[in-house]
Amino acid sequence: MRSIFPATTGPRARRAAVGLLPVVATVATLAPFASLGVVVLGAAVALMGGRSPHTDARRLLLVPAGSLTVAVFAVLFGASHLAGDCFFVLAVALATAARALGRAAATVGRALVLPLIGMLIAPVAPGAHPLRTLLWATLAVLVADAYVLTVGLMVRRDRPVRQEPAAGVPARVHLARGVQAGVALAAAFLVGQSVFGDHWAWTVISAYTVGAAARSRGDAILKGIHRTVGAVGGTVAATLLAGAVGANRTLTVGLLLAVLAAGAVLRDYGYAWWAASVTAALALLYQLLGVADPHALLAGRLAAVVAGALCAVLPAALLVPVRTGAVVRKRAAEALRAIKGNDPGLAAERVGALREAAKPLQAVRRWHVRPELAWVDALTAVLPDLRRAEVTDAARHAAAEVGRSLRATGGDRAGQERPRPA
Repeated sequence: MRSIFPATTGPRARRAAVGLLPVVATVATLAPFASLGVVVLGAAVALMGGRSPHTDARRLLLVPAGSLTVAVFAVLFGASHLAGDCFFVLAVALATAARALGRAAATVGRALVLPLIGMLIAPVAPGAHPLRTLLWATLAVLVADAYVLTVGLMVRRDRPVRQEPAAGVPARVHLARGVQAGVALAAAFLVGQSVFGDHWAWTVISAYTVGAAARSRGDAILKGIHRTVGAVGGTVAATLLAGAVGANRTLTVGLLLAVLAAGAVLRDYGYAWWAASVTAALALLYQLLGVADPHALLAGRLAAVVAGALCAVLPAALLVPVRTGAVVRKRAAEALRAIKGNDPGLAAERVGALREAAKPLQAVRRWHVRPELAWVDALTAVLPDLRRAEVTDAARHAAAEVGRSLRATGGDRAGQERPRPA
């Protein structure tokens, strides 16, 4: 089967389409017969799963386990908020720490957590009907995962599937991130339910989105800032859009998908764009669910988002933090090994990972220049050659220069990506 996207499709448009096609397909499949909450759960799982690089069809076997996790949370939360909160926090913390056991454990953890986060966004009849919750959640997650895997497999047909795993992250780092995730979410539940009443979920979602994928202390801080800035813009935009569309449900759904599409395309220009699009989409969604309140959107949502971001940033910065410089050095070493091994495709991926890891340093380079930024600049300059599947002499020369600088600054020791005391 050939790729569903032509080779001339730009990388940003391609990634946006890969992320959004499963969402649109899931909504189109579930909307004719399922409730709005079920549709939203499926769309949320498809949206989050669409950015995963894994396209193993065996992931479908984990759908019942993910749905059971949703049902347990719904029943526990319906009986006792404290019991539901504790279950949620432990599930996410253990799923994060489980990455220390390898890729298979990470896949299982992700399959359990994504429906749980989706449930937080759009509850699926929790409380008195656990079996109904389980069945509807299973259907929504199954449909979403099936479309995510189908689109992912079709897109990857024209690219070799690499069996080599990403360079290993020490187990202690995953364990530290699990602890950070647990502390952040526990604080978010406590603050959200104590201060923001019915809108407590905004705080928890914010804490999760800021802290879940943070690579380092600097990355968590940068994402927290972008999340806050994006929330301000997204909330204002959504409030204006909601006032314009009124009670027109079809137009609201169309705007919601358009906002997500714009965010997917603009995400590479800055995480704030993605944060703004998701915030706006959630605001439109709450209008569909009949819980929209313009004053709450402008005041309560922003305060809850900021509180959630702080709940994620503080543990990442103070509790066994991973230094940004250490992550950048490690990613640089991985890129050099791929270039030395004459593997341009892998080298391009590694340079891309290096650039992502260095974003916190790039954000402050006007005020504080770090030697790691010279390595990023040198390897970024040869990235077009690597993307053309060619390791040129220029790439080898750049790799040699970066390698000498890396060794001179103790890169082999500093690049171990180990958590350090604050």
